Amino acid sequence: MADIIRPFRATHYNPSFFKNLSAFTCPPYDVISKKQLSLLKRKSPYNFSNILIATNNDYKEIGERLRSWIDKRILVDDPAESIFLYEQRFRIGTEKYKRFGFLSLLKMNQKGAIFPHEYTLSAPKEDRKKVIEEVEANLSPIFVIAPKKINYFHALHNRYCTKKPFMRFKDLDANENLVWKITDKDTIKKICSQANGKNLVIADGHHRFEVASGYYKRNKRRFKNLNYIMSYITDAQRGLVILPTHRVISVPDFDGALATLKQYFDIKEVKNDNVLTGHLGKEKKFSFGVYRRSKFYFLKLKNETILDKLFPASPYKKLNTYLLHQFVLPMLKTDGSIQYTHDIKEAEKLAGHDKTAFILKPVSLSAVFDIANRGYRLPQKSTYFYPKVYSGIAIRRFANANIREF
Repeated sequence: MADIIRPFRATHYNPSFFKNLSAFTCPPYDVISKKQLSLLKRKSPYNFSNILIATNNDYKEIGERLRSWIDKRILVDDPAESIFLYEQRFRIGTEKYKRFGFLSLLKMNQKGAIFPHEYTLSAPKEDRKKVIEEVEANLSPIFVIAPKKINYFHALHNRYCTKKPFMRFKDLDANENLVWKITDKDTIKKICSQANGKNLVIADGHHRFEVASGYYKRNKRRFKNLNYIMSYITDAQRGLVILPTHRVISVPDFDGALATLKQYFDIKEVKNDNVLTGHLGKEKKFSFGVYRRSKFYFLKLKNETILDKLFPASPYKKLNTYLLHQFVLPMLKTDGSIQYTHDIKEAEKLAGHDKTAFILKPVSLSAVFDIANRGYRLPQKSTYFYPKVYSGIAIRRFANANIREF
């Protein structure tokens, strides 16, 4: 039986031209704001966002630009297959973290091994479909997690992290990104064997996964190994961080809203956002925070049996994002659309004088695995894995699989 992951012949920035990739890499397409896109394009005419995102929906231009960069040897093909070890070093507050994983190919039609965890939308899928048709490549890896620690992965990381990386760069958040290329065939074989039999969950890249799967069905006779997709594969480790996604919305009658919520929640005004997040981190029951006009409130559900009555068979009744949207917000009179942010300080700014911020704690990794393994998907805006896996480290061009190694 074929391994669930395998190496590939990568296309990447020419190391003879580019020693530091900070000006050339970019975040995944779906988290780049208009302001960030403008900044990235100013960094370099060869920033990867010029290939990743179609300007004015000109998808043909993306394909032409990619082929031009290859002709100019801005991007070069590796002579042999490899797997990349990718580490990110970052901070959240005063805490230091590091997360590592492996860039490889992942088999898409492996039944019972790969579980999506989030619903997808039609517009992003249509966008990525047009991109893949023009470039005939996986431009960015999807982000996949194994539920338990894989000891060999950690031993290999310890071995490589003392060596000089193949490439390194700082991302837009000033996080350090380091990449090592693994070409030893015995090591690659061991990496691939370690992933077999694991119930992998897609953390990011659901749209790209579905688009790549459709492309494979339409083109499987054209390219070898097209039933594999470029992926970043990691496991359970301290650096696997999920950030909360706070909600900001207009609640015109705030006093009336608090009175309604008091029927079900204990409400306590707290001094500041640090105290609020401290309460949220310790509380096991369903709880959330509210920010309104410089005041912070901590809300804790009085009796959890009401959730069993309202959502008796729901797999989501322990998911705070679901309960906020299905239980809390329907009780209140809200106005306008919801704004989302992962930063509590930004939530306070967005709320300003007239809106209300609902402060949530992050979804636990165990909840993500539990829901995904049971065949369900999380609602949109439930999880935000940080930091994002950057684009521009490697491309997987489908035609390279048809060429013998040299």
